[in-house]
Amino acid sequence: MNESHVSGVGGVLRRTFVVVVFLGLGLFAAPGRAAIISAGSPTTTVPAALDDPIATLTSPLPAGEILVPIVITGAAGLQNWSFDLTYNGSVVQPLDLGGFFQSVYAAHFNAVDTTLSGITSSGFPNLNVPPDALTSIAGFSSGVTGNGLLAFVLFEFQTGHETENPGFGIDNPNITQQAPLPGTLVLLIPAFIALRLSRRHKAAPAA
Repeated sequence: MNESHVSGVGGVLRRTFVVVVFLGLGLFAAPGRAAIISAGSPTTTVPAALDDPIATLTSPLPAGEILVPIVITGAAGLQNWSFDLTYNGSVVQPLDLGGFFQSVYAAHFNAVDTTLSGITSSGFPNLNVPPDALTSIAGFSSGVTGNGLLAFVLFEFQTGHETENPGFGIDNPNITQQAPLPGTLVLLIPAFIALRLSRRHKAAPAA
């Protein structure tokens, strides 16, 4: 094998490595941009998707209590997530009935994929600047994909404000989705090398 051939193979390997790295980064980043966390429509019944292992809730909920579903759309191998749940504190306040995570309840993702979310933080009340918020609610979803539930949050109306809009919203969402498996990228390398060498061979002038 002559020196020019070795140099050519080395160049192909370097270029292939760069292509595979950028491909991997693109596969990792694209799903994260697409996923959106939002607050769904409040409900006064306890959904079957809500996880309440110590039975702190009854359905329908007592007057003045509501559950806010936290949903995600466009998940792709969803792992960790966090967000701030904003609301009008003059209308509603979080309600802790002694569940595992105060006012926050884990949820099964959807009817097809019943993976249960794991709650790692029930949030911290921030009452300093309107709108009020439960900041840094966080959890993980074990690689689910598609549209579904992350959690439910229990609130109660302030007396006399039951007909007013609580103004629920999501701030500071943070989503981590599954990176491509290292083995998948490694399997791409021989194919790229073979393709590049084949093109070099075809382009080489006849002896």
